[in-house]
Amino acid sequence: MTRPGWAEKKVETATTGYHWNARIRKSTVILPDIAAKLLLAEHRRAVRVVRRELEKFQRRRECETNASQRDMLGGAMLACSNILAALQKGRT
Repeated sequence: MTRPGWAEKKVETATTGYHWNARIRKSTVILPDIAAKLLLAEHRRAVRVVRRELEKFQRRRECETNASQRDMLGGAMLACSNILAALQKGRT
């Protein structure tokens, strides 16, 4: 489970240097640009996590001898595939 306040911490670390620059001189970096960069990074992370889980289920399914466990892992693989397809389309 993610800690409370993780998003605020990410935004704070991404904008730390820009506040100082904005006071000294005009900075071309604006908050929507930073937010878009952070959202894109989180989307990439979500895709990596789902791919990792899909590969884990595939490896476990290859080694499993129990038919019911193989079916369960097949269902988990299908769910991961659907989530990955939705993430890659940009829809969740």
